[in-house]
Amino acid sequence: MIQEFPIIISDDDDSNVEGPVTTEEDAADEGQMASIEKEMEQCALSPCNSSHENLCQLPNAAEVEVEISDINMSTDGELVPVPRKRKCKTKNICVTPAIRGQKWVQPSKKKRRAARPKKRKPRNTDCNIPGCFLGDIEKLKQYSGRKFKRNKDELVQKLYTLMNNTVFENKLPERLDICWNNKMLRTAGLCSSGLFHYPRERYTKIEISLKVCDSADRIRDTLIHELCHAASWLLDGIRDSHGQAWRYYARKCNMVHPELPLVTRCHNYKINYKIYYECAQCKTRVGRYTRSLDVGRFVCAECKGPLVLLPLTRKDGTPIKPHVRPFAKYVKLHYRLVREQMAGITHGDVMRTLSKDYFICKEKKKL
Repeated sequence: MIQEFPIIISDDDDSNVEGPVTTEEDAADEGQMASIEKEMEQCALSPCNSSHENLCQLPNAAEVEVEISDINMSTDGELVPVPRKRKCKTKNICVTPAIRGQKWVQPSKKKRRAARPKKRKPRNTDCNIPGCFLGDIEKLKQYSGRKFKRNKDELVQKLYTLMNNTVFENKLPERLDICWNNKMLRTAGLCSSGLFHYPRERYTKIEISLKVCDSADRIRDTLIHELCHAASWLLDGIRDSHGQAWRYYARKCNMVHPELPLVTRCHNYKINYKIYYECAQCKTRVGRYTRSLDVGRFVCAECKGPLVLLPLTRKDGTPIKPHVRPFAKYVKLHYRLVREQMAGITHGDVMRTLSKDYFICKEKKKL
């Protein structure tokens, strides 16, 4: 059934015209306008609600006008809502972030311990090759002390035979030209190589310094270094000094015999001179193998001071007491007298005469 709304007639006597008819849609539009006005009043009078925002803002007049303008009047006098864009509910409020202060940490009273180095596992220093004597070779009795000079040639041959067998697989010749050099004062060893004219064969020659290599371990290390040069030329035909071929054989020596020190390019031996000269002013020392430095003619190269001959010392620094044989003392006392008495004789005749006289004097003392 369709409800019919009553017609409202005004009480004015002047006009007998019917008033406008109020429909359901008009009532809804009026209610919407009333609700908007109530919200504006409540927003102006209501206090801040901290639960939603920290900032209390009054509605802007421009926003209110926009909301009112969104409702337009139609041509028939009816209010028609205008479609509007949905606004983002979140508001872009720029708030500076709170800076967190760094906490002050009180320094600890414990003393810092020095960082201890990590303990490395000891490597295997034994080659386990039967007949190998390379480890601690300088401590062997037959190659130390007074026996060193007597057995140094035997030591060189044993070292060459062992290295040719274990490292170079017996590819080197059975006999290699290895000799001593008394003129090399700072260089420990030298390997010279070349080609014979006829037949065209390669050859090498190894020289070891007699003055620098004054111990068994130095002879061992120097000979191994020079054998790497010889192998790179005789086996590979390469002469590149300390290049790739030499480094290959040097690494192979250390791999086969881990008890050996690292085979390096240059030696760091402290040369043991027999005689030392010291400057009287700056205390600079000059080493020599013989007393070939004339103190009256030469001075210190650093400060131009005079040089003084120091007493003889051993390798460990202990002084050597000079020992003069009795016959040398006798020759020193009587050589000039015999030379003056027997004019025109040679030095050999003088020494033979002195030896006879010394023997006669020695026999008289025994009696």
